Amino acid sequence: MSSRLVYISMQSPCFRFGSMLLVSLWFITTSVCAQNLESIGKGDALTISGGVNVSQVFYAANGIEDRRDPYNYFLSGNLNLSLYGWSVPVSFSYSNQNASFQQPFNQYGMSPTYKWVTAHLGYRSMTFSKYTLNGHLFLGVGVELTPSDKVKVMAMYGQLQKAVELDTAEVGNLPAFKRMGGGAKVTLGGADHSVDFSFFKASDDPNSVKSNVADIGLFAEDNLVLGLGVSTKIINNLTFKGEIAYSAISTNSQSEEVNADHIYNKFSFAFQPRASSSYYSAMNAAIQYQFKKYAFGVAYERVEPGYRTLGAYYFNNDLENIALTHTSRWLNQRLSISARGGLQRNNLNKTELNTMSRWSGSLSINYQVSPKITTNINYSNFSTVVNFRTPEQLYNQATPYDYLDTLNYQQISQNAALGANFLLGNSTERAQNLNCNFAYQQSAEEQGGETQNTGSKYYNFNSSYSISFVPSALVVSLSGNVNVSQAVDTQNLIYGPSLSARKSLGDKKASLTGALSYNVSEANNKLNSSVLNLRIGAGYVLREKHQFNLNVTAINRHTPHSTTQQQFREFVAELGYNFNFSSR
Repeated sequence: MSSRLVYISMQSPCFRFGSMLLVSLWFITTSVCAQNLESIGKGDALTISGGVNVSQVFYAANGIEDRRDPYNYFLSGNLNLSLYGWSVPVSFSYSNQNASFQQPFNQYGMSPTYKWVTAHLGYRSMTFSKYTLNGHLFLGVGVELTPSDKVKVMAMYGQLQKAVELDTAEVGNLPAFKRMGGGAKVTLGGADHSVDFSFFKASDDPNSVKSNVADIGLFAEDNLVLGLGVSTKIINNLTFKGEIAYSAISTNSQSEEVNADHIYNKFSFAFQPRASSSYYSAMNAAIQYQFKKYAFGVAYERVEPGYRTLGAYYFNNDLENIALTHTSRWLNQRLSISARGGLQRNNLNKTELNTMSRWSGSLSINYQVSPKITTNINYSNFSTVVNFRTPEQLYNQATPYDYLDTLNYQQISQNAALGANFLLGNSTERAQNLNCNFAYQQSAEEQGGETQNTGSKYYNFNSSYSISFVPSALVVSLSGNVNVSQAVDTQNLIYGPSLSARKSLGDKKASLTGALSYNVSEANNKLNSSVLNLRIGAGYVLREKHQFNLNVTAINRHTPHSTTQQQFREFVAELGYNFNFSSR
């Protein structure tokens, strides 16, 4: 990786914050590295591990033109060098189609730990909360301190985004300013009561791009996010968790400075309100009461329209969600029930053309009838309601209650699943298992209270039986499946059985496998196609490091109504070798 000098304006808030943070982190990481030096001479200094895989694929077809090359070969491998816990992975792949080589130095980082101190160096990612810093990759330094179970400190500073110049000759070119960011989070308290404070600051360097990107609407941004979280046990078995965050963001950090009537005026040393500045809030809360066998809870979340943070790649905003939850266990833990229902809506500021309300509900039941019989039931129902107004109606309405019946569109989706598993027999030499599953899915659309002819239904049933002959290391399985999908004027049916077997030989160093399946596809009660698939395989392990395998597949496909090829066959054979090694 070529070395680069990171430039930060000495007048920027990021520089002032970064300087203090870097000095603190320098002392911390220096201490960590010094402590880690004590491990030199203890254990293995250098370990090497990796593997190489070679495979060849042969192909032939009868009745159609070849759909792939008659011969392909693949060579891949990986190598990992570890020096006192510092890993350097390298991988490569090569074939007669393409080649690639990967090494970690373009984006490499490490996180050494000593006692209650963890340092993050290089390319790393950290998370303070979902509203502040949430898993964003950065090039810089970070630290996590846990001196006790009641105190935790996290901090980071680094480059979030590198500068990209505008290039009109390159397709898909997305110019960007260099973005630096930093923040910290402090958590105080234990398992019963805790509070955390966090802040995150990110700024673009307007001088990092020489092109005139203002012509395409790109400006340097500035962002400061403040967060507060609380978790407490109100009384025995009653817990509360909540979080609130405020985000101030300027879409043009060079716009005119203003005095905003906002709390961020008190943080002018970190964020200067400007004409392009906007202020948003986000919050979530959950309260739950735990009884002896069951628990009830309420969860609420509200994210204002436009809320975002430069510490996250993507963020959902303009939403309000409230849900009721329930979990319980009965019959000596053999019966468990989980349920959730709620409402989600958008257009919180009533400025959008579309308003969506979504009802959702789910139920899950697991019941162990006996040590050999287990059943489960799952059901979910999602309903989406959309009220639509045209732009003319939005601008011309005299009151908020005009045009309420313009369009009432509802989409409903239901999912249900039922499963059962049976352990058969009492013999220790013959283990038998029977599994049955059924799934159902339905979607429908309504407009003005009337069901539209656009819904669909899907049914799936599959069952499998397996028997394991323990002394002879032989496993035989028989299964079948039926799939039905119904839509407007269309019904598709797919069904068929399959049989498979696996046999281990020579102290399980060698194995033989075989599988035979037959599937029929029908459309509107007419045969569409039938497919017969035969697979045979063999494998052998030599001294635990060398693995050889051979797999052969034969496919016979019959399509009676095809105007080109009504029947054809394909053959695929793969011969492979894998070698794994380690210096340990």
